[in-house]
Parts: sequence; structure tokens; C-alpha cells
Amino acid sequence: MPVAQTLNFYRDLPAMLTFSEATGAHFHVDVPEDWWVVVADVEGSTKAIEAGEYKKVNTVGVACIAAVLNVDRQIELPFVFGGDGATFAIPELLREPVIVALRGAQRLSRAGFGLGLRVGMVKVSDLVALGHSVRLGKVRLSPSALQTALSGRGWDEAERRVKTPSATGVLRVDEQMGEAEANFDGFSCRWQGVPSFQDHKLSLLIAASSAESGQVVATYQRVLAHIQSIYGEVESYHPLRSNALTMTFKPRLLLHEWRVQTEDLSAIYRVVYGVKMLFQGIAGHMMFAFNLNTKSVKWSRYREELVENSDFRKFDGMLRMVIDGSEQQATELENYLGQERTAGQLVYGIHKSREALVTCLVQSYKDNHLHFVDGSDGGYALAARQLKQQLAQQKTMP
Repeated sequence: MPVAQTLNFYRDLPAMLTFSEATGAHFHVDVPEDWWVVVADVEGSTKAIEAGEYKKVNTVGVACIAAVLNVDRQIELPFVFGGDGATFAIPELLREPVIVALRGAQRLSRAGFGLGLRVGMVKVSDLVALGHSVRLGKVRLSPSALQTALSGRGWDEAERRVKTPSATGVLRVDEQMGEAEANFDGFSCRWQGVPSFQDHKLSLLIAASSAESGQVVATYQRVLAHIQSIYGEVESYHPLRSNALTMTFKPRLLLHEWRVQTEDLSAIYRVVYGVKMLFQGIAGHMMFAFNLNTKSVKWSRYREELVENSDFRKFDGMLRMVIDGSEQQATELENYLGQERTAGQLVYGIHKSREALVTCLVQSYKDNHLHFVDGSDGGYALAARQLKQQLAQQKTMP
């Protein structure tokens, strides 16, 4: 396929209309072989989270996404936020400018938050040559928002290589090796945590164990159906509700956006940005309180759109969800997942948080805004710890 055609591969891909379709690899397509898989993750994220720095970890992950998408807003790029990092696919044409942007994200992570950011790229053609498929689809969340879904072993293999220092076939990104310049426009973090409407927010990771694609799809469809039988319709367990979304004026919460957006600015401009955030927060609070609209934005609908445009459930080769529920529901779900695990159908990880954390990417308040959801104390990253333990046990079983 000519480069001109592959450049807009993702933009031209028809969107799936339901989330259940996202778990079916037969709805996905192969990523062009001249593209690259990009993996970015915070090093030592679990220790950072255990030290109470989960907000910093989330911030760096979403800042990476902003940096990459801002390289060329005319080209739509697939990505998935993982809590402590992100996975992308990019065309060859953007490889060099994306490297520059990710070096900028590394500098921000180190200088602004004291965290190391590991980044690497693997060519899709190299993965495919070794029999690792690299496939994706996109799901329509709302009339204005789309979400990427991933499938195929190539994504896992790329992540394994990037996280293995001695692995070959990886183009590693290092802020010391060249120009480091990133644009974080759109990154926003101005919402208070959303407390549980029942007992907790449950961060849930589920990975099907079968190597047979039909069985994998059946496992995920069965799990989704069982979640519905326990929790009810999506509205019943969605971790966000429009009437529970409150803008924050707490300096410790606003500090993360301030650092992202002002790291390279002079002292006076850093002060100016802080004052700007304060006045924008007051204006936003008034808009929401009185359901006011402007000529370009229906602020009376914005919080409803935020809920619609949130990534509280996603599929990147495994099922990831943040759901609101009771202790009884969580016990019933874990009993079911334990049975499925015993039957060799899946492995899983669970972590309970007191609230949901919302970090935003707002390229337009009118129609182009996406909102990333995680457990407030490192939900996905801590759930992953249990999942990895189960995977390790699975490998040692006869």
C-alpha cells in the first residue's frame, strides 16, 4: 500500500458502533507494515503509586498522548491509555517528529515529576515477519469521540521488547540523544476525583488465555454478559455521572496541569498560567452552576458529553474497565472470574479505589474532548500486579 494511502489509514477506518464489537478481532484490521508500534510507560510506576504519586503517574501517561497527537493534528493516530503509560501506532512519516515530542515528554516526566519515562518503537513489519499480528479497530463512544481497540500478539511483543533492556529490534527514545520538544496543548486536569456511588470504584483487567481467536472472543463476550447480569446496564456501573463531576480549586490537584503546561516557561508566564487557570475555573463553575451556553459551546451539556466521551472501558488485547459497585457485586464478580480462571479461560486483576480519577485531553470544548478514567490510587497499575502474578502461576502449571 503506498505511503499516501497508509498515512490516513486510521482516519479512513470505519468505526464500530458497540463496545462488544471491540473485543472481536474479526472486526479489526491489520496495521500497515510501514507503521510503528510505540510504547511509553513510567518506570517504577508501582513503587511510585505505592508512595502516593498515582496522580503524577497518570499525568505523565496522558501528557505523552497529548505530545504525540499534537505532532500533526491533521493525521488521526490510534492510541490507548494504560494508566501508567500509553501505546500508539504511527506512520513512518511521523517517526522523527514523534521521537522529538516523546523526548520532550521524557524531559517533562523527569524534570516536572521526578519520574523516568521509558519509550521505544518497534516496526510493524518486523513483528509480522515473526508471526505476530498487529491489528486494531475503533469504537464510536459518542457523535464526537472515538476510541481505539487493539488485538493481536504484536502489541504484547512490542511492549515486552521495549521493557527488556537487552531486547533487539527496538528503536529506543532517549531525551539525551537529540532534540526534545513537545507540545502539550489540550492536556487538562481540573476535575475533582469522583467518589463511589456505592462502595468503591473497581479497576478490572481481564485477559483471555486461549490461543484460538474464536474462543478468545467467546470468553470476552461471556465476561461482558456476566458483568451486566451482576451490575445491570452500563449506566448502573459507569464510574462517572454528570451530577457528580465538580471542578476543583485545590492547588495540589491543579498543580499537575500547571507543571505540564509551564515546565519550559519563564517564571512570569508560569504565574500568568496559574492565574488563567483560576479565572477559567471560576468561569467554568458559573457556566455549570447556571447551565449557561455560549455561541460555540453548550456548557449545559458538557458534563454529559464528558461522561459519554470517557474511556472507562476499553480493549487493548485485554479488557480494561473501571466500574462503580458494591462489595457484594465485587465478590460475586470475583467468584465468577475465579471459576473461569480455574477452567483455564482467563486471568484477571482487580483493585478497589475510593474514587475515580479523571484526566482530560481537550482539543476543542465544542466537540473534540476525551477523558481518561483510572482508579484514584493507581487502579490499573495495581490491578496489573495481580494479573501478572496469575500469568506467572499459569506458566509454571504442568
